[in-house]
Amino acid sequence: MVQRASAVSQATEQTIFQCNYCHYTDYAPVINNIRDWEYGVTGSYDYYQCSHCEGVQLNPFPNLEDLKLAYDIDYHGYAEGQKRGLLFSALYAAKEKLFRRHMRKFVNPSSKVLDVGCGAGDFLDNMQSLGVSRLEGIDFSQEMIDKLNARGITGHCGTFPQFDAEFQSYDLISMNNYLEHTLTPVQELEKSFDLLRCGGHLVGEVPGFDSWERRLFGRYWGGNHVPRHTYQFNTDFLYKILQSAGYQDIQISHQLNTGHWALSVQNFLQRKAPDLKHNPAISSGRSRVYVPMLLLFIPINIFCVLMRKSGCIKFTAQKPLANSDHD
Repeated sequence: MVQRASAVSQATEQTIFQCNYCHYTDYAPVINNIRDWEYGVTGSYDYYQCSHCEGVQLNPFPNLEDLKLAYDIDYHGYAEGQKRGLLFSALYAAKEKLFRRHMRKFVNPSSKVLDVGCGAGDFLDNMQSLGVSRLEGIDFSQEMIDKLNARGITGHCGTFPQFDAEFQSYDLISMNNYLEHTLTPVQELEKSFDLLRCGGHLVGEVPGFDSWERRLFGRYWGGNHVPRHTYQFNTDFLYKILQSAGYQDIQISHQLNTGHWALSVQNFLQRKAPDLKHNPAISSGRSRVYVPMLLLFIPINIFCVLMRKSGCIKFTAQKPLANSDHD
């Protein structure tokens, strides 16, 4: 098992909060004293909401090197499907089947697709199953990129802002569970806009910060995922930054996904573990209660989706055609 990372360095701590969106220094604390209940990265973190633009960000805020250290763990996002357990794999396969059906409206065999924050490459595997062959992924894990290249998919190791893709033109860019992990989400959306062909689409998913589950569990909410989740989004704010990047036909929907419910229960149960770094009850950030909780919370999550208070929100957005007028 990979040794879990150390704390975010003290150099990144902010004695005066400054919003990374609008640079104002007025804020309201939303959640305090959150810990990394999953992997044991040391430190205590808060979420602050800017009183001016209403953006929500982590405090203390990491730099890139600190953020990379927070993934130097047996991270679940880097786990291959066969290592997730039979029940989880069955649930995951059912979810992915529905996802592939949804994605058919955006791609065809000739589409060129980029997955940002590709991890183990699950999204790109789904695209292959739809007959798409021009596939690329980017992630800052060299191990994941090496595995991607070994499967015949073009992988780029690094961060998206550093990605040198001059003259590239993609039909689809994916940012599934990615924006909340970034240092500069607005700039990342602007770059995705620049790399898409006219009429191309951006698709993605983020935790729903305005969800009932977040309000219920507070510091134990699975969507906190500190210090890896640097930003949080509600539907209004997400729409605003997508629009500011130039996108149109923005669609945001609440999704059936009980992962944060299950993880919230796990976090609450593990809150008094004496050593979260070496917690024998946790493997790849997940305990034995996680998968049964995925099933248990399906009924309440359906109700949350209907009320638009789910902890998982998906978005699609389109780059306008060349002759379209847009703000």
